[in-house]
Amino acid sequence: MHDIITSPNNPTIKLIKSLHIKKYRDEYGLYFVEGWKMVKEAIEGNFPIHMLVYSQDFDIKKLELDKKKEEIPLVCVHANLFKQIGDVKTPQGVIGVLRKEEKDLDYILARDSGFWVILDRVQDPGNMGTIIRTVDAAGGDGVVLLEGCVDPYNPKTIRSTMGSILRVPLVRVSDNKNFLLQLIERQVHIIASDMGGDNIFTWQGVKSESIKALVIGNESKGISQEILDLATSVVSIPIIGGSESLNASVAAGIMIYEFQRKEGKMGQEISCIYNRDML
Repeated sequence: MHDIITSPNNPTIKLIKSLHIKKYRDEYGLYFVEGWKMVKEAIEGNFPIHMLVYSQDFDIKKLELDKKKEEIPLVCVHANLFKQIGDVKTPQGVIGVLRKEEKDLDYILARDSGFWVILDRVQDPGNMGTIIRTVDAAGGDGVVLLEGCVDPYNPKTIRSTMGSILRVPLVRVSDNKNFLLQLIERQVHIIASDMGGDNIFTWQGVKSESIKALVIGNESKGISQEILDLATSVVSIPIIGGSESLNASVAAGIMIYEFQRKEGKMGQEISCIYNRDML
């Protein structure tokens, strides 16, 4: 049994509280995930875990830490204090503090093909988290965050990903124009989503085997003109009813799945599910 931390002034408690703020997440290169399912996934996936913090009333055996994981620091916290350090109303008793693992542009350009989603100034943490989760579900290769996006390690974003933050490669960009020009030089097919674009359902798709990148814009302003000018294709979702627009994450989900369907990525999956259910 580990010693139980009871003081809010304990350095570990202060560290976790600081990770609610982007400045300190960037400074320490750390973020946290909450709940035994996400923590267990981080353990089983051998993600870089800085420490595990758990409530005194949490059964640590639930995580099935084997001898291989004994090097992970474990910190036990008094139940009342534990309730004060997380970001959820109903804590599940365990928090994983993880080290950030991000990719760079070379990770994308070194490949001959692939499907990436680029986010242009997406500001809502819930929207970003949902888009990351959708990219994971649809079999995308990763998400690029242009300058001006909300922090992907925001606790609300983390929760919205439902664990996909651990599986989807992230690339953060500080110089948008230079990044886009490098994509063009590499002949990446850039698909911009804009209300003035071609109907995504009748659009013929991309015939080449190059890397493809779908750009999702800001919730209210859409995609910047700079990106629209550089885009290879511009597509839109038809609005049939009275609504003027769709939520950014909903629009992204429709486009991601339609794009993957056009790429032939959905039929095989549906067939596998059908055959499995028939057994």
